[in-house]
Amino acid sequence: MRKRIIAIILCALMTVSVFAGGNSETADSKGKTTITVMGGAHLVSVAEIVLQDYMEQHPDIDIRFEKYSYAEYPTKMRIALSQGDTDPDIMIIHDEFVNQLALAGLLKDVTDLIDMDNTVNVLAPATVDGKIYGIPNQVTNQYVFLYRKDVYDKLGLVPPKTFDEFFEQALILKDNGYFAGAWDPSNANCDNMFYDFLYMLGGKVLNDDGSISLDKAEEAIELLQKCWDAGIFHQSIQSDSTEYWTAYNAGLIAAFPGPGANAAYYETNVDPTGNGGYGDIGIAPIMKFAEEGPATYIHNTEYWAISENTDEPEIAADILKYLTQTVEADMLFCNVNEAGIMAKYSTGFIPGLEAVASGEGVDPWPAYGGEKVVSILSKDILENKENLVLPFVDRRSAEIGTIISTVLGEMFLNNTYPDAASAVAAMKAQIEAI
Repeated sequence: MRKRIIAIILCALMTVSVFAGGNSETADSKGKTTITVMGGAHLVSVAEIVLQDYMEQHPDIDIRFEKYSYAEYPTKMRIALSQGDTDPDIMIIHDEFVNQLALAGLLKDVTDLIDMDNTVNVLAPATVDGKIYGIPNQVTNQYVFLYRKDVYDKLGLVPPKTFDEFFEQALILKDNGYFAGAWDPSNANCDNMFYDFLYMLGGKVLNDDGSISLDKAEEAIELLQKCWDAGIFHQSIQSDSTEYWTAYNAGLIAAFPGPGANAAYYETNVDPTGNGGYGDIGIAPIMKFAEEGPATYIHNTEYWAISENTDEPEIAADILKYLTQTVEADMLFCNVNEAGIMAKYSTGFIPGLEAVASGEGVDPWPAYGGEKVVSILSKDILENKENLVLPFVDRRSAEIGTIISTVLGEMFLNNTYPDAASAVAAMKAQIEAI
């Protein structure tokens, strides 16, 4: 799942400046207390905007932001923490890294900072031995159904309730010159759709104890094969490739189920003068893949954490509580759109989700005809919060994604594996060797 987590949840980055700040003293020459926030450039840039009001309300605190690319921030962070540096004080960390940093004793226990009754339970990736080391930055990255309302209306279609309905609609779309999504088994990101199918079938890659599962993997591959053979997919990587957006803006793609994060990509990548249905995009709950499968699942989240080495644990804790446990911050996160950065998502704080779901104070999305998409996503999370699925990930997850992508490519393009069972057996053998 490493590629999926690169995308900020409901954040489409148009421009971002990346810079690195060095270590600083606890108090600067003006007598302010300095707090350093470190993480991926896109995530930290959003936090910098959200924290503007907080910084104005706390003029005695100087918050500095260290921004790195997704590829380099985990290494930068791990080096600083393991060397005992007092910077960073606060970090935003993707789900597969929290566990390993906590196990290494580099993060503070933040269990007592969390209002458990008012926080969506997506805390498993940040939990070690019953203690919680991270608070979710966002939860509105669930699997949803995105589609062209104008095309669906013209063809007399409505969003599907089941996978079988989706497949039948995809055949109708194909007969009318449209694709129902995109997938490219030759691309290193092709594991993303495999994960979507697997989890919506009710399966797993890893069990919660880290052991290998791949339950429902054969079924997921068989459904991919069915769709691939039927020719319903455009051969590109959905929402994440030049080829995809060229096809979309040419009006060739009419259904595109995927992560809620992708919704913002359409807001910023759809050409208003093209044929991609600007203003006509619709959003609906995802179809059920199996009777026992979930109503949806959260692709991934990130977590706010505090360094074990911080000199200012109380201030760091106050900032974390503001970012993750206040309605004020949630309303800011759902409307970020400045300095070349667009971010529209909700945190895991239930009162914040409720405020965003109400729609009051939430910006409309032009590509969706003025629909307040983040409100729809927040409402969906609230309706499903008791049964949300958050896949287990750990330090092996990036390599596991590479293995799955490679096996899928070999199967679909080179016929290396004659059937789904042999492909899954190869995946298991290679994952066990990690």
